[in-house]
Order: sequence, then C-alpha cells, then structure tokens
Amino acid sequence: MAFEARLFSKTRFNQYQHCLGLIEANARLAPLWERICLALYIRVGPPLAKLFGVDVYSMWQRADQIVADVLAVTQSEPEEIARLLRRYIRLRRERDDHLPFDEACERIYDQSFYPVVTHFTYALQPSATARLNFVKEVVGSIFARQASVADLGCGSGVILSEILKMKPLWTGHGLDISHEAVKYARRLAAHKRVADRTSFRAGNVTHLPYADESLNLIIASEIIEHMPEPEIVVGEIRRVLKPGGQLILTMPLESHTPGHIHTLSSLEDLQFLCERAGLKIRRLEPHWHFGFGDDRRHVFALAEAGNGRPGAPRDFVSPDAVHSLSTAYPEPEAA
Repeated sequence: MAFEARLFSKTRFNQYQHCLGLIEANARLAPLWERICLALYIRVGPPLAKLFGVDVYSMWQRADQIVADVLAVTQSEPEEIARLLRRYIRLRRERDDHLPFDEACERIYDQSFYPVVTHFTYALQPSATARLNFVKEVVGSIFARQASVADLGCGSGVILSEILKMKPLWTGHGLDISHEAVKYARRLAAHKRVADRTSFRAGNVTHLPYADESLNLIIASEIIEHMPEPEIVVGEIRRVLKPGGQLILTMPLESHTPGHIHTLSSLEDLQFLCERAGLKIRRLEPHWHFGFGDDRRHVFALAEAGNGRPGAPRDFVSPDAVHSLSTAYPEPEAA
C-alpha cells in the first residue's frame, strides 16, 4: 500500500473505503511531490479545517459517496477514474487561461473525462457543494407539488437528480453541449432512480429546445461564463420561463479557468445582465471558496420572470479574449 494510503487508513478517515481506493490508485500515477502534498494534507488538513469551523468528516463522507456513485455509473476501476481526473488536471496546468469556445469543446466537453470531472467536483470543490446547497435551499422553498425544471449545462446530472429526489412529482430536463455528459447524466439518473422523470439531450443553450413559457424553474449553474453570447443565453432563459418562473444562476467572479470565456468583476454585472433580459433579481449573494482547482469568488443569484416579453437581445460580439460583461453591455444612451 502506498505511504499516503497507509497514512489515510490509520486516521478516522479509514471508514471511507472508496476514497482510500482512489488515493491508492492515484499513487500509482502521481509524481512523488504530489503524493507528499497529499500526505501532508491528510495529516495537517483536518486540524486546520477544524480551527475554521469546517466539518471535515462530513466533507469526506460526502466525497466517499460521490466516489462510489462515479464508480457505479462508469463501471470502472479506481485507477481508470484517477487517469481521467489527471487528464483534466494536466490540461489545467498547460492552459490556465480562457480557451476559445470551439477549442474548449474539442479539448474538454467532447472528452470522456468531462462528466467524471464535473461529478467529482462535488467531492473536491467547496464551491460546487455550496452551489448544490443553494439550489436545494431554493427548491425546498417551492411548495408546488408538480413543476417542470430544466438544468442547463447539466454536466454529470448531479443537480437535476438531487432536485427530483427532493420533489417526487416534478419532471426534469437536462441539456448539455457535451454528448459524453448527456450519456453520463442518463446513467446517473438511472442509478439515483429518477430516470423515469428525466429527459437529457445534447444542445446549445443559445437555442433552448423548449417551448415559450413552458418551464417553472431553470438552473444555470456555472454556464454563462462558458458561452460566447451570454446575453442571448439569458434571453433564451427568459423566453422559456413561465411568468413567475424562477432562475437559479451561479457564476464565478474573476475566473481563470480553461473554458471560461467571460468573467464578472462585480455582482452588479450579473444583475444588469438579468434585468436587461426581463428577469427580476430576488437574491444576489457573493461567496468565497478555497479549494484545489476552485475559483475563489462566486455569485449566486435567484431571479424571477415577470409578465410580458422583453425585447429581442442586442447583437453581441465576442472576441476570444476574456472580458467583463459590464463593458460588453454599456448603458443605452439617453433619448
């Protein structure tokens, strides 16, 4: 057994056997310096986290369940999962900047590691857990017995499956540009026993395949920053939301992640983008997160569709370079 796995097995974490198996598999692939860093984290991380009020054991319990789900959905051995995760880590090291959309599709979204990475973030990244908790909080406050919800850029399908587990009479739709993600999300929904109330399809969020005013709730978690035309995306969301329908939107601030074309510099940028499309902001919250491979700052928003249809979105010119949405959408000139 690798030294970091032996160290892990001698702590209170030894009950998390799926995590232990992944650590052991990663040891056969990782360079020595990475393994030493992991060993230091196992030894020093929990006491430090406790000082900041973090429940480390709940975090590892959640991670162990997620690793178990990943293994069940992929029907893979831990070493294959470790290989897939390391492919994405290598890409981040090589290109810690903003890939043009077509290149991001080729190098990330069309790859087999993509849905595994998006699923595994809920075990590794504090921001992913916070986003999921925010969605569950909002969904828990909605008392409608029946509703139709869409998760745009659904990735592995984690969020949609969690919503449908909470709401047994709701129906869900998942959309992602990645065919690999769609296949994975279908398998996860079957694993979570909600497949009979879900439909997943590949598509682009700039042309949503849903009828006007047909959805009660839309989740757009970490997708706006990936798209060349964010104003068109938000306009499409407004089109398919019923009057009074709600949008849960999350987005990183000042991101430097491959595949993120756009970034925000402030909460007001997002508020302006939504209100321009005819969506009224009900909640707008900044969040800070610290974790491996995580963007530090995020904004979480809850918006509502009013009555009446907004005008058509303005043309949007998107260079390959990242830019701030506040400068992309200047205030209209006074009449």
